[in-house]
Amino acid sequence: MLDFIGIGLGPFNLSLASLLQNKSDLQYQFFEQKNGFDWHAGMQLPNALLQVPFMADLVSLVEPTSSYSFLNYLKHQQRLYKFYFRENLYIPRQEYNHYCQWVVQQLEHIRFNSRVLDVQPIKGGFEVEVLANSEKQRYQTRQLVLGIGTVPHLPESLQQAYPKTKQCLHSAEYLKHCPAQLKGNVVLIGSGQSAAEIFIDLFDRQYLQGKTKPEFHLHWLTRSAGFFPMENTPLGLEHFSPDYMQYFYHLPAGLKATLPAQQANLYKGISSKTIRDIYERLYHRSIGGQQTDVTLAGHHQLQHAEVLENQKIRLRFEHQQQGEHYVLDADSVIAATGYRYPKPAFLENLQNLIRLDQTQRWQVSADFEVNYQGDGRIFLQNMEVFHHGVGTPDLGLGAHRAATIANQLLGKELFKLDQAQSYQQFGVTPAAQSEQPARNPVQLADSGLARVTHKSEPLRHKAPAFYSCVKLSEHID
Repeated sequence: MLDFIGIGLGPFNLSLASLLQNKSDLQYQFFEQKNGFDWHAGMQLPNALLQVPFMADLVSLVEPTSSYSFLNYLKHQQRLYKFYFRENLYIPRQEYNHYCQWVVQQLEHIRFNSRVLDVQPIKGGFEVEVLANSEKQRYQTRQLVLGIGTVPHLPESLQQAYPKTKQCLHSAEYLKHCPAQLKGNVVLIGSGQSAAEIFIDLFDRQYLQGKTKPEFHLHWLTRSAGFFPMENTPLGLEHFSPDYMQYFYHLPAGLKATLPAQQANLYKGISSKTIRDIYERLYHRSIGGQQTDVTLAGHHQLQHAEVLENQKIRLRFEHQQQGEHYVLDADSVIAATGYRYPKPAFLENLQNLIRLDQTQRWQVSADFEVNYQGDGRIFLQNMEVFHHGVGTPDLGLGAHRAATIANQLLGKELFKLDQAQSYQQFGVTPAAQSEQPARNPVQLADSGLARVTHKSEPLRHKAPAFYSCVKLSEHID
């Protein structure tokens, strides 16, 4: 029986695999249904940058001397001085992808083209059925680490039109399926970084081969109030620290359910550099009174889409502030409308053994363990945004979470995780006097506040304190 099986191999489970390589006697396998590592392949646009500094690689924020660090990758690529002279902490998205592929080539216990079909509870753990090379294989394991990632999400208003035409696509498939020749009205929906990067690509494609007239008119429309930057100042970024993650975990469930939406500026929006790049393009094109051939507008809520006989896509919008309705016939529609956590069928046989909270989300401990009532243990990667906060999908917390899970898998503290990394105090300051009497552990449990596990407690056999909450298929754009 294996010690654990990792399902899915995105950056977060790859971080776990990198941290554990040659560090323990654990017996494990990672299964990934794709034929290789290719991170957001549909959005590997030229000149697109990662939105976090290079230190948010697979290992550095936990183990900076690891041979799988980004700096060591640069050394092997003979790019250290080139990176040094560049004087930019933010690396190309294509280079991050190549870095991860470089790490994958050095790791053991990874199997691509391996799709998990089913997981059954058994005595001592789980039996996992995997389809690999057209053959079904079965493995037994004591523990699972779910790193299945997210899937593209289309708003309900586009879901009927999407399967009826190739001219409607999600941003995740932009590079693969966007037509080489565009015409008429091209409509881009969304206001995040992906939408902004696609806008730049489309803008640069409007005038090709020296033509004096645009190939198409570009509409960039969003239901948001406008096109705003994502928070990128040091004190704001401390909300992506382990300190804030712990603080968020112990907040009341009702408050945690509302905070991610209120904190949208922390993890949604566009980088300031990208906004400036867009504005510079618009400014240059408009010299001498030239038309920009672009429409940018906020407060535009898409209500309905239908495919016409001529294959145009009729879009019905409402301006949310003016209450005005209008129709736009599009030749192509690109929806940069985010992602959802999937509800994988292979977990169906475990659902009745997983404790839920009052909102029907999985209960999860501070150490990312699911409250599973059968034999074995289940850990989560990037499925707990309403549990650990807005830093859940952030690459900067990936190594920290992977190391936390690794310590649980090992039953010992192989990776020492630093605390108190933030300058600001997120809760009541130590010098402050609380007006409420202290509550005992039983009262805390009844109120929904989970206890903090002390470092002296044994890791493998402790009963984790569970709190809300993962609800599969939650929207996280």
